[in-house]
Amino acid sequence: MEFSTIFIIGGIVLLGILFVIARLAVRWAIRVAIVGIILIALLGGGGFWWWTNRLAPTPPQNKPRATPTRRPTPN
Repeated sequence: MEFSTIFIIGGIVLLGILFVIARLAVRWAIRVAIVGIILIALLGGGGFWWWTNRLAPTPPQNKPRATPTRRPTPN
């Protein structure tokens, strides 16, 4: 075999390996992006919930009612 044929075969194998690595990298990049979007949505929802609860007026604390005293019934 000549050197050019060995280089061509090696180049094709190397391109195949690089293609597989690139596909795996794209898949992982998509997964990481999806997880990032979900985390950003959760953080945004939590921040919105915190912000709206902070702005809401706090209800006044009611004092417990005293039990009414029983009046004597007239006989």
